[in-house]
Amino acid sequence: MMRKLSWSLAVVSLLASTGVSAEETQALESSTREERSGLELTVGVGFQLGAGYVYREGAGLDGSVRDLKLSDAANGGIAFLLEAGYRINSRWYVGAFGQYSHVLVKTNPYTCPEGYDCSTSQLRFGPQVQYHFAPDASFDPFVGLGVGMVLLNNRVSGPLTVPAPGTVEIDSQTRGPEFVNLTLGGKWRLSDSLSFGPYVTGTYARYTTRSGTTTVNIPAINLTREEPLDQVGDGPYGLVMIGVRGTWNL
Repeated sequence: MMRKLSWSLAVVSLLASTGVSAEETQALESSTREERSGLELTVGVGFQLGAGYVYREGAGLDGSVRDLKLSDAANGGIAFLLEAGYRINSRWYVGAFGQYSHVLVKTNPYTCPEGYDCSTSQLRFGPQVQYHFAPDASFDPFVGLGVGMVLLNNRVSGPLTVPAPGTVEIDSQTRGPEFVNLTLGGKWRLSDSLSFGPYVTGTYARYTTRSGTTTVNIPAINLTREEPLDQVGDGPYGLVMIGVRGTWNL
């Protein structure tokens, strides 16, 4: 009887120690995952489309006063993304983003008439935070949330026929807050330090301030005149960027 009791106690003790060991191992693995941290650097490229307004109630090159929509002025843009930040643990990341976009200018009578040289670029930047849903899986989906500022630089130059043959050049800088941006994406793990995957970002922003000059040059009467741009109404708008990105864990 005592021998059976001893065997029973030994089995119970072994099972208990095995259970504790398994729990300790699981806790250690969980702790290891949560403590995974470090610097991250991300680069990406994508295409952007927008809807809304560049400004409201502004004078165009044709002399008319109108609202200028994004769809009137551009066919989208090529966006180049840079992010840098810190991975607090396996799931949370905080950092900053910057995006330079080469805007594909559309010929139109208001801001870029036929025969004019027009170039536009956009810069977005600000802080953001990301949450990763499956950091230890081969594909890790994530969601990011941020705010920022947007700068729009525009240059237009071309011929002037009235009141006499000459040239006109317009340099403008338009800026405003980006109230929110939301990013959905995912990463395939290529190695311990490198991942790659798609992303889509949506924003809501508003252009609130415009500055710049209009320079008129008429050689026939030896005239060069520079004037500040007229003020315009705020331009609320939204952007969508779709592309791919690669991340390095440093």
